[in-house]
Amino acid sequence: MTITLSGISKTFGDVTAVQPLDLTVPEGTFFALLGASGCGKTTTLRMIAGLEEPTSGSILLGDEDITHLPPHKRPVNTVFQNYALFPHLDVAENVAFGLRRRGVKSVRKQVAEMLDLVQLGDMARRRPRQLSGGQQQRVALARALINRPQVLLLDEPLGALDLKLRRQMQLELKRIQTEVGITFVHVTHDQEEAMTMADGVAVMHGGRVVQLGPPADLYENPRSTFVANFLGTSNLIEAELLSDAGNASPDGAGDGTEMRVKVVETGDPLRLPAARCSAEGLPPGGRVLVGVRPEKISLACTDEAGTVPPEVPDGRNRLTGRIREAGYLGVSWQYLVETPACELTVYEQNVERDSRLAPGAHVVLHWRPAHTFALDADQDARAGEEAL
Repeated sequence: MTITLSGISKTFGDVTAVQPLDLTVPEGTFFALLGASGCGKTTTLRMIAGLEEPTSGSILLGDEDITHLPPHKRPVNTVFQNYALFPHLDVAENVAFGLRRRGVKSVRKQVAEMLDLVQLGDMARRRPRQLSGGQQQRVALARALINRPQVLLLDEPLGALDLKLRRQMQLELKRIQTEVGITFVHVTHDQEEAMTMADGVAVMHGGRVVQLGPPADLYENPRSTFVANFLGTSNLIEAELLSDAGNASPDGAGDGTEMRVKVVETGDPLRLPAARCSAEGLPPGGRVLVGVRPEKISLACTDEAGTVPPEVPDGRNRLTGRIREAGYLGVSWQYLVETPACELTVYEQNVERDSRLAPGAHVVLHWRPAHTFALDADQDARAGEEAL
């Protein structure tokens, strides 16, 4: 069922938790409200559930206005972080609770089907205390889904799990949503969680949706420094637009239209697809923040004079620098590289690593122009970092 929020807002006394926002969650999708604590995401979810009364605006489920319906009359169920299982009931009775409360007498088949869906069919007679955190979460899901809601709301359901189990449950949640086919709305502060599971993500900050779209689009094409820094790590380099913007196609730019800029501190030229610049209408000399993700950058050793080795492909964006730190992350190495312009972070996959890439080594950083984006330089370059 499609959820439509129109001008929805919420204030608590003098505090505005959610600024007026418009949002549509398509039917049958897994949708994430993503943001740091206090951004308004949980309040938005609670308004959909009927647990908070909106200060303004309307909430539609399909064509039905449910803005002022009490929670028990909405075809919506919620799964919370603490699961709220009944410790004195076994798994099967916990799942059956909602049906029995509605007066349904024959529940055994439905309970069995739901436990099979969450892969707990052989644990029907266990008590919650005999289950792991991930298993308890599955029971809570089964209890919510057995009521056949048109929308399932999930409020930080994986927050109490350890990292490995959380990653396993991310895949399980997505599998379950795909099988049942109903709309899931998931509140989380975990960027990886949202990127792994969601078809669409609304990034919230200060009670507003600051960017909305598929996870890959948000990551590759952030429209603000907050989104660039909050969704992963971004290297942001201050640069200014050159007058010869040109139309020559950079390496893999796509539509053949590129922007040319120069790094403010050094004058080094850089290129990027014009379509990946969110700072519109800038004149020559206008300032931008040129961005590139750490995993897009490659490193090659140079001599102290910065001579670029022949293995670096032509047509790439290049900066020279010196490795300050090198850290082993298992699947990759993380490097902090000092350049005359700024310090850049680089991730390189842990495959056939060049042993010369160690602190003190002189290097050239190079990447495809197509992997470069640009943002309005009037923003705080560190916005979003403090929210992590």
